Amino acid sequence: MARQKKFFVCTACGSDFPKWQGKCPSCGEWNSIVEAEAPSRAEKAPPADVIPLSGVGSDKVERIRTGIAEFNLVCGGGVVPGSVLLVGGEPGIGKSTLALQVAGFFKTLYISGEESPQQIKLRAERIGSPLDKIQLSTATDVEQIVGLAESLHPQCIVIDSVQTLYSPDIPGLRGSVSQIRESASRLAVAAKRLNAVLLLIGHITKEGSIAGPKLLEHLVDTVLYFEGNFSRDYRVLRAFKNRFGSVNEIGLFRMEARGLVEVTDKNRIFLNPYLSSAPGNAVSAAVEGSRIILFEVQSLVTTSAFPNPRRMADGFDLNRLILIAAVLDRHAGVNLNSHDVFINVSGGFQINDTAADLAVALSIASSFTDRAIPQGYGFLGEISLSGEIRPVSLCSRRIQEFKNSGFTALVLPEAEIGEAKAAGFTGEVIGIRNIKDAIGILS
Repeated sequence: MARQKKFFVCTACGSDFPKWQGKCPSCGEWNSIVEAEAPSRAEKAPPADVIPLSGVGSDKVERIRTGIAEFNLVCGGGVVPGSVLLVGGEPGIGKSTLALQVAGFFKTLYISGEESPQQIKLRAERIGSPLDKIQLSTATDVEQIVGLAESLHPQCIVIDSVQTLYSPDIPGLRGSVSQIRESASRLAVAAKRLNAVLLLIGHITKEGSIAGPKLLEHLVDTVLYFEGNFSRDYRVLRAFKNRFGSVNEIGLFRMEARGLVEVTDKNRIFLNPYLSSAPGNAVSAAVEGSRIILFEVQSLVTTSAFPNPRRMADGFDLNRLILIAAVLDRHAGVNLNSHDVFINVSGGFQINDTAADLAVALSIASSFTDRAIPQGYGFLGEISLSGEIRPVSLCSRRIQEFKNSGFTALVLPEAEIGEAKAAGFTGEVIGIRNIKDAIGILS
């Protein structure tokens, strides 16, 4: 019989070592390294099966739609039976509320390792979830949870949260890397065997992901992150991994006393409803999956009190801001060398779309010259280092959104004028070639 090989594993970070050490070199924890044994290979494994790719069946993926359209959209049109979903986010952002709302559309086994049954019932009554469809347990032992799932045969299993899972067969404390990884893996196997949806809730820490969902991303089918600001009521549910759909979709919610409510008028979040004519405001359009979202860029340019002027951006890439400021200085005569530039995207939205370059540049120039951009103007265009305004992707869809929102004028690359006419935009269309032409709008 082959002898088992011994090695040592850190219960905090999961690193393995050939010999015991008092302090883990990987994570710096003391007394976290324990002895483990590798599985023996006494018998030769049987040969693996192989089939031609042409012989694999192409069964259509069937989805279950919940009553939450925004959640269905982010998941790719609904949840797939047997799939494993991970919902991550900061504590208190609304993960448990979303999970309880989703659980109400299935025959659900809800595992709560953090809250008491009374707390779960109070929340369920407040948000209107059907109590008779949800079976509740506070078990945290993985084998007990698998046993409950095999006896109840639920359509959905909710784990709130994955950090509370524990298995006595696995070394390490609750919440350690080894416990989280192995516990989630066993539950995923059980969920696929039972053809049930497994919804895992994971917290993320300020530093990153040791206690959070980053550790589990390779084990699950879909990774959803809740984003938002606690000072605002709005939440953004974003897909970062999806084996059954697109990762470009986002879901918009508003947190209310009755739970998470879908936002139907998405532009109301990111646009000023009072149509402020103050200098420094410009509107552009971003593509988020199948959505086109209009957003407002706000700029403030002030005389700097420091030798090196500051560039700060909230909701916009700082490096992109520095590039645009340099182009304005070089090709448009907007001298910002002695001025601080501050950029903010209203509504807490994060923009990673180069189509917003023109709006950012015009908002900076508007604040610098103290001249407001005319009301009803929208901007589309990518700025090159030579100061030229380049076309943007999906321009016709962006133009259509401006049209539906009542904008009266569009400023875009000269090459896209035909797209505006094809989209049926009836307002004024201003085609420009370079950033200097765009600045002329403010004169």
